[in-house]
Amino acid sequence: MTQTTQEAYYMRADQRSSIKEPLDISSLVGNWINTKPDTDYFVRVVMSEQNGRLMFQGYGANEPDPTDWGEVEAQPYGVGSSLIAGGLHAFYNLDGIETHLVANQKLGILVIQSYTRYVDGSGRASHFAREFFHR
Repeated sequence: MTQTTQEAYYMRADQRSSIKEPLDISSLVGNWINTKPDTDYFVRVVMSEQNGRLMFQGYGANEPDPTDWGEVEAQPYGVGSSLIAGGLHAFYNLDGIETHLVANQKLGILVIQSYTRYVDGSGRASHFAREFFHR
């Protein structure tokens, strides 16, 4: 019995051909400001391209100055079969606080969902937020 090699896929969207070109991340790169000035989450984020990689830097709500969370690499995702990035995933692990960020950009608005859990033994409840950003 001869066994053939098949590409693994689990839904029709997984039946994609390999590509040689990287995703175009230019639609995500820039300085994004939260549309809600009194947010408890990120007041702004800065995304940049470094050697073909998408970098994410968040600034958390804090008075009198926002807290710089530092820069992490983000994983860009294409929209449908396009090679244009329209979404991303990033992860922060800061002093026992883990935050997953999932975002998508459309029509000049960046929507960021944050999922935060505390692994520092503080007993604080995990939380979710979704906020909107513009350039």
